[in-house]
Amino acid sequence: MSANNIKIRISPEQKSFNIPIQINYDGLGKEDLINNFVEETIEQVINPIKDFEVTRFGHKTWLSGDTLQTRINQQFYFFDREIEVDLTTAGNIENWVNSYNFTTVPDFENQKFTDKDIYYLNNSFKRSFFKLDLYDTPDSETQRLMLTIIIPTQQGVTTTADIGTETVPFVVDIKTPNFILDYIGDKEGFFIYWLKNQTENVPTEFYMSAKFFNAKIGQFIRMTTKPQADFSKKFNVEKNKYFYRKIILNYSTYEYEVKNVITGTRVGTLQPIKWYEYVNPS
Repeated sequence: MSANNIKIRISPEQKSFNIPIQINYDGLGKEDLINNFVEETIEQVINPIKDFEVTRFGHKTWLSGDTLQTRINQQFYFFDREIEVDLTTAGNIENWVNSYNFTTVPDFENQKFTDKDIYYLNNSFKRSFFKLDLYDTPDSETQRLMLTIIIPTQQGVTTTADIGTETVPFVVDIKTPNFILDYIGDKEGFFIYWLKNQTENVPTEFYMSAKFFNAKIGQFIRMTTKPQADFSKKFNVEKNKYFYRKIILNYSTYEYEVKNVITGTRVGTLQPIKWYEYVNPS
């Protein structure tokens, strides 16, 4: 044990004096650490409230002539096997039709939506829908599904069809898989609902894929961004490039825009967002 010798000099008039001795304890500051540990433990146990409030993002405005527009156009094309069954010899864009009148399976006419199915909204047609899935990455091995947008078949641009007989025609308007979505009119699927407050853990970019659920056959039909007729290897499609569109959210304006994954150009405006049925090898 060692001791410090301190010499103090005082005058006869001095009644008191200060001794400047600093004493440090080993436990100095540990109380604060313990308090912090207790607070963090309590927060983990009681599961504190987090802000999961959502808000809607509208489509970013774009210029058409001299007019600002907000609408977004999505078109879906199905592979019609009545035109050509063997995809390997097709190689023609005409195989994909922007219509619900397509044959899904060769020689199975009863699995095709008729004009009457569409006009009278038969259950098989009414219960069919388009499903847009938004992922955090186009990598199918690591991606996480963040949200889903549904577009019902009850919406869409119409075309005329005759559902009468040869002697008694009956011309009606039927729906097509061509959607012009906006704030008014057909608006189901127009908005993206996402977290209102942005933090470092909240993504602002998504990769959107498309599927069609055909209630008549009870199956999902996957879509690509280009028809397989444009590929030299029709069944070897780069998924991260041709199965997705990129969506970017803007938290300053609460708007979104859709872009081509490869070129980065905006789509859904004057250039529609086109989806094409992916045909599996037969």
